[in-house]
Amino acid sequence: TSSPAPAQPLLGVPIREGGLWHLSAQDRFEPVTFNLYVNGFAFATADGLEASVSLSPFSLVRNCRFQSGECSKLKSFKVSLLEPEPCCYFAVRSNCERDADEERSDWVLGLSHTILLITDSLLPSFSVTCDPVYGMPHTNRRLMAGYLIHRDDGSSISVLFCELNAHGGNCAKLVLYENECCDSVVLEILITESSVCCDVVGINCSCFIVDCHHFASQTPSERKLWLRALSNVKVKIQNRAPDPTEDELEHYRTSIREHIAALEATLEPRIVNDALLARCARKNLRALEDSLTATPEPSMEQKPCLGTHVSL
Repeated sequence: TSSPAPAQPLLGVPIREGGLWHLSAQDRFEPVTFNLYVNGFAFATADGLEASVSLSPFSLVRNCRFQSGECSKLKSFKVSLLEPEPCCYFAVRSNCERDADEERSDWVLGLSHTILLITDSLLPSFSVTCDPVYGMPHTNRRLMAGYLIHRDDGSSISVLFCELNAHGGNCAKLVLYENECCDSVVLEILITESSVCCDVVGINCSCFIVDCHHFASQTPSERKLWLRALSNVKVKIQNRAPDPTEDELEHYRTSIREHIAALEATLEPRIVNDALLARCARKNLRALEDSLTATPEPSMEQKPCLGTHVSL
């Protein structure tokens, strides 16, 4: 279990340095010196004020556009530290619009790569599998399984072995285990016809949501595979499909294995071997789930925001 707190020390030396504009007040950008690190970023104003922010697997970076005022003339992007927390807004200014677009793209891709690097540092090597665990009959209905990062709450995230089971009756299960041995269940999430299974929008984002649970996979491509499998299970539940036979289960697994093989072929060598986030104590996920389902999410009007902008 790790802490996604944004106040952790930045590691090593900057991997990129440059000048950006930072939204410091409503409709007011000021020039800053911006340094990108392997686990976050730091920036400093001309009068010496400094700030540093460590990122997490659930941080997001997106292009955005302000609709009015001086800000609308800049090529802007936002970094969400941990939704629905406030965002940091930065921008590129250039007399040439094409140059500004390219520079913004470079910064956004650099930040998204840092987030993926942090995610990769917390997860074991690529581990997605379709095969049940020998001697563990409760895994016999497995469609796919692998390590994912689970957002426990705003102060902790956990690496758990997650298993999607085939549907039975009017529901299926996403089972969260301590590890790939599957002998210790941390949490079970019911998948029903009304379950919300969707991606999180961001540049090179590997995060997705299953009802009130936030997950991050090793790569955006792996996220796509999880969401496709979840969608297929939901469709079968919605159509009241009969429970799959052993032959049908194996057919589903064969299809998923083909996608797994394609993913493995595109994996790049690991750059970081040590976790880029600090360790912390694990929370009780069952208690957290109860509190999440009992307390409604704040409305959009309650969420803090800076400026009027459109995400791209």
